[in-house]
Amino acid sequence: SRCFGLLGSEPRVSPKPHFRPRDAMLSKAGCRDEQSAQAMGLLGDSVKKSSGNTDVNASEARKIAPQMNPAQEVCNALTMLPTACLALGALLAPGSLPGVGASLGDAVLALAILLHLPFSFFYHIHCALRHGQVDPVENNAFLKLDLVFIHIAGSFMALATSRSPAWFAIVVAFNGVSAYRTALWCNSAVERRICRFGCALAYMLPIIAIDLALFAWAVLAFLLMALPFVLNQHLRGWGHSLSHVLLTPLALCLFAAA
Repeated sequence: SRCFGLLGSEPRVSPKPHFRPRDAMLSKAGCRDEQSAQAMGLLGDSVKKSSGNTDVNASEARKIAPQMNPAQEVCNALTMLPTACLALGALLAPGSLPGVGASLGDAVLALAILLHLPFSFFYHIHCALRHGQVDPVENNAFLKLDLVFIHIAGSFMALATSRSPAWFAIVVAFNGVSAYRTALWCNSAVERRICRFGCALAYMLPIIAIDLALFAWAVLAFLLMALPFVLNQHLRGWGHSLSHVLLTPLALCLFAAA
């Protein structure tokens, strides 16, 4: 038996063990050891598994399965820069491109784009540097900041295209709730995507009153941008970068409306 394996080949009389209340509970439940009792939920969280920290960390690492490799994450960060350069040009050289930077709405739109940039950029760089060590989605503070500032920037983009304080107030309320739930991470992935779609609609819908054809182009640009993002796995992890590149045509439509 296990006892003889511990005591050696020569059996000897063991002193009578002290019978603890926990032993009585185990005996009454028909459990042979504390591990089985823990599995039955009798001992709660007081009894922990005896595996070391190395085994726990290795087990957690095996559960992390990033969709993209480090090179793709770096590419995700770099492909945010073209739209940011467009926004920076609207601020520093207004009018250098037709319909870009010529109005106050363009300036607000450009600032909103630049406001979100660092959080998206550093999220992807963080995923590249800590690849396989951190989950790119769950309990990732950098991702929370990225998503929260999508809603914050989206509110100002809605102000730029609508030029309506009343519409801006409504959009701020919607994006505020969405950002709060994202910060607490109490929403599902589906809810987060639906809310981001609502955020985009909030800055695209006002374009209807300006130019219906331009609104159609903006919707088309948004759908073309969103498609590779949704199909990222089918595109072997390169869909995310492609969606970032396609943010530029969408931004041009918004600048034309602002």
